[in-house]
Amino acid sequence: RLQEGQFAAIDSLLATLSRERREFLLLQLLRDIPATTPGSPALQQWVEAQADKAPEWLMEQQVDGFLVQQPVYDFAAQARQLLGEWRLQSLMQRYRQQLAQGSFQLKSIYYSSNPDLAMQQQALLLALDTLPQPIWMREAQALASQNIYLPDNHLLFHLLQRTGEPALYGMLWRRPADQDALRALSTINRFHHGSAASDLLIAASRNARLKLPALQQLSQLSPLPDTAQQFLLAELGNRQYSGQVASLLLQMDEPRLLAQLADRLTRQEKRHASPVMLPDSGTPAARPGL
Repeated sequence: RLQEGQFAAIDSLLATLSRERREFLLLQLLRDIPATTPGSPALQQWVEAQADKAPEWLMEQQVDGFLVQQPVYDFAAQARQLLGEWRLQSLMQRYRQQLAQGSFQLKSIYYSSNPDLAMQQQALLLALDTLPQPIWMREAQALASQNIYLPDNHLLFHLLQRTGEPALYGMLWRRPADQDALRALSTINRFHHGSAASDLLIAASRNARLKLPALQQLSQLSPLPDTAQQFLLAELGNRQYSGQVASLLLQMDEPRLLAQLADRLTRQEKRHASPVMLPDSGTPAARPGL
């Protein structure tokens, strides 16, 4: 009857049942409604009505050490979840069409006072996943050219996974580092090699939270560009990281670099050595005038 749109008949039938059976049946009905495509306006209206209701059959349960009453069959929560999934699908379809037409504007959703940004961003990322590579490149370059509010690094990382756009790496390194930023480091070698990869990793190392993983990845470039060699040698002078840098250098198969490392360490050791003691003449010290 849900498929036939006989919502009034369903409500009348539910009203004849006991509280327990009514709420159980409501939950089952809502679970059987497909979430992959938005329902008809009439179906959405009926689901919204169920979301606004408060379940009556409650049971005491212990949560975090407190006894609370919770619904046995939480049909209202299921209805809210279904409405949320429908909204996400609807947004994804709209963004997919706008992206394909080239009319999507990032600033239409990315602003700090947007209460729906989390869901809208999720819909945007899902829409991008269905579109060809040229659209990814266009949106990556559009983002790189704008001064735009981003709540997190999800969009940057998502675009970098498919484009490797250098300007987006620069944006990401300047932001507070998180797991997305760390994961973005591993995408560099897929798109960039030699000096290009070296420059991106050196820039990443200026972000304190990315420094050590960036240095480690930099040391694994082969062959190692001259700029990277000089940068790593200069990092030996950074007291906070000199030990880790020396350890990385010792693991590398770069004879010229290892020779420079040995020479630098030798010079450092000489600078910190104790002054040479003068030989004892054997003449006891005497106070003047005696």
